[in-house]
Amino acid sequence: MNEFILPQGDRAALMPGAAYSVPGLFLYSDLIYQCLDQVKEKFGYAIPVRYLYGAPKVRWNCGRLIITDPHYTREEIFQELAGAVARGIVPLLTFSSPEIAPADLGDSACNEVLAMAEEVGGGVIVSSPLLRDYIRAHYPRVEIHASVIMTAFPEKRDRAYYAGLARSYDRYVVHPDDNFQWDLLESLPKDTAEVILNERCVHQCAQRRAHYESIVQDQRVLIEGEGELTNFLDRCPFVPDHKQHGTKARNISLTTQEAVRLRQMGFTLFKLQGRLDIPYVFFFDFLRYTLENQVAFPAMFPIFSYAIRGHLKDKERRRRERGTR
Repeated sequence: MNEFILPQGDRAALMPGAAYSVPGLFLYSDLIYQCLDQVKEKFGYAIPVRYLYGAPKVRWNCGRLIITDPHYTREEIFQELAGAVARGIVPLLTFSSPEIAPADLGDSACNEVLAMAEEVGGGVIVSSPLLRDYIRAHYPRVEIHASVIMTAFPEKRDRAYYAGLARSYDRYVVHPDDNFQWDLLESLPKDTAEVILNERCVHQCAQRRAHYESIVQDQRVLIEGEGELTNFLDRCPFVPDHKQHGTKARNISLTTQEAVRLRQMGFTLFKLQGRLDIPYVFFFDFLRYTLENQVAFPAMFPIFSYAIRGHLKDKERRRRERGTR
């Protein structure tokens, strides 16, 4: 092998045989696709992104809402979902609010988006069994994933708990703290499991549940105008990442060695978070967890950083244009 030729095909992969679920739907899907294209051109390797998740501003969403997100037209929503499918990626709607009441199930905007997802072959992430059962009854072709939010509330997460999730959902997420419970991980059903790679919280974060609950409240404010924003992140000592500069505690993002160990254990689907990260931080994680780390990753990230810069400049230009109208 010529040491001055970049690795090609699967030799450019960090974890051959792995697949990924990534954020960016309704946020920066175009940048995700651009990154996939550049990696394929440079390494002859198609990063296996299986799922792309996110949601427009509708009642059932409980993803990380960005206050400045635009409202999408019906046609724009459909094209965003269909655009992922055209690339062989399943779009996942983050309809993960845990506080869904029976009266909420008739929400016209949410049902319209669900109908589009079913039409194109999309899926949904939920944390409400009520919503899960409703979707199964009315949109039977929609793939249903259990949100990581569900794992924040039970007092005990053992093999039986995860086996129950595996029976009740098409996919389930391992709680990030449990990524270090090797005996438990060995016992879990792996064919439907999803492992979060880049969790920014510290181990056994005492505020995790309150954080998820704050997202529900902020959701109501931003979409329905009910109540006041919690400003939870203003009080969180660890998120965003820049707050961690003064602590000696490690956050629980996996090292690439830990990720590879989980792949060798039999896990195949790995999830990246990052909707609140600046794009440079997210794509740093995306590329380091997907590409071989000695040559491929350090070769690719500086190149793609220029695409990120161009994306951010275009976004700022569009924002200014909207402000002058």
